[in-house]
Amino acid sequence: MTAPEETVSSPTPGRAVPCGARFRAAVLELAAARGAGVPMLVAAALMLAPKAGADPGLRDPEGEALLEVGETDASDGAIRKALAAALALADPGARILSGEDVRRLEAAVETLGYRNKTLAHALQRLSFQPLDGRITHVRDAAQLFGFVNEWCFDEDQVRRRFRELAPVYHPDTGIVACRERMGQLIDARNLLVRHVRSVYGSGDWMARQGGPSV
Repeated sequence: MTAPEETVSSPTPGRAVPCGARFRAAVLELAAARGAGVPMLVAAALMLAPKAGADPGLRDPEGEALLEVGETDASDGAIRKALAAALALADPGARILSGEDVRRLEAAVETLGYRNKTLAHALQRLSFQPLDGRITHVRDAAQLFGFVNEWCFDEDQVRRRFRELAPVYHPDTGIVACRERMGQLIDARNLLVRHVRSVYGSGDWMARQGGPSV
């Protein structure tokens, strides 16, 4: 009589947690770099990760995927949060933010963007309109710089006003970027500096400074 064969049960497969495809690839890469399997990485991350971390979600720009995480009682969201924290900690320059912190930063960025647009619109309404052609008259140059006439400033004031206006109209970085306006500001600065240097030492300047423009 032969002994009955023992029934050998196969191991119960681990859980598969839905996540983003890029996230899954990053987790597998981290586990390989640590010389550990994903289940061990999950167990360690669940012990160390902050509970308030942000859930990376079920998908990312590369699509959806499933990640085998072994046996654990943690929820899918808790596992994703813990693994996201582990990935962040693996980056020396990373900082883990709670979901509340992320939402607060997003709100601050949105507010700053709105204020920037409002400021740009206000500057467009208040800024001067480019004149036709180049600036060749001292009176026009003084007007562009906000001086009441061509006798009420010195060279330092001209250069100071140019430094205030140039960042506003710079064609690459200005809030109200305008290549034509920037060119006219440069023309106006050069013209006003020459004007000051040419007449400041004469009697005309002292006699007419602060007086009506002619």
